[in-house]
Amino acid sequence: MESYKTIEDRILVLESLSLGYDKVIYSNINAHANSSEMIAIVGANGIGKSSLLKSISGINTYPSGKIKVLNSCVENYPAGRLAQQVSFVPSQSPRAKNLSVFDMVATSCYNRTNWLGTLRKRDWELITSTLALVGLEGFENRDSSGLSDGEFQRAAIARSLVQNSRIILMDEPTAFLDIANRIHITKLLKNITREENKTIIFSTHDLLQALKLCDKIWVMGHSGFYEGTPNDLIERGAFDMMFKDSSLKFDRELFTFI
Repeated sequence: MESYKTIEDRILVLESLSLGYDKVIYSNINAHANSSEMIAIVGANGIGKSSLLKSISGINTYPSGKIKVLNSCVENYPAGRLAQQVSFVPSQSPRAKNLSVFDMVATSCYNRTNWLGTLRKRDWELITSTLALVGLEGFENRDSSGLSDGEFQRAAIARSLVQNSRIILMDEPTAFLDIANRIHITKLLKNITREENKTIIFSTHDLLQALKLCDKIWVMGHSGFYEGTPNDLIERGAFDMMFKDSSLKFDRELFTFI
């Protein structure tokens, strides 16, 4: 429960938000995120989960409503200042051949280097310690394009951490991983929220892991948007609203659809 939280704790606020480009694809999103929270976004394919993350990160524009980071609308932030607050990890980060893991992670320091892109000593130390944090100690000189999917995803998470933003947005971070790596990555994200004081918001189809590990879940249902703790959403029947015209029902005992 969030009873100990106050409005001042809210690092991100969404107010009557609509998503879309030429036309609105989803509307009336009202939600917030606190510091050190892990939040999953769930919903049917194509409903707008990626659009929501990209709108929060400033990549996409949005038709109406407000997205506030630390009480300021995202569109009012210069790019460099927004990068200090929000980072985004796509579902599939591009792989560049002959780019070392260290250099891949170092690219996220762009918002605080000089015009030559020179890394400071503290950035070198941060990259090294962050790679150790995500389980990639000793991988600094490896070719990032040759990493396994699980290793590459951990490197992408390290890159986001080195950016040192308050909010980390991730689009289906476990989508292309096997079961063992899915569990490992999700637990890693949970530890990061606790130990690094980050707010992590990610889209996922792995509802079971979201229910077990997340502080809150944002449900993008066909009949409306729902926000709450896992237990609260189960009691409200919010997961039964995820799929349109479907006979699928959420089983409260099994934590899955039947």
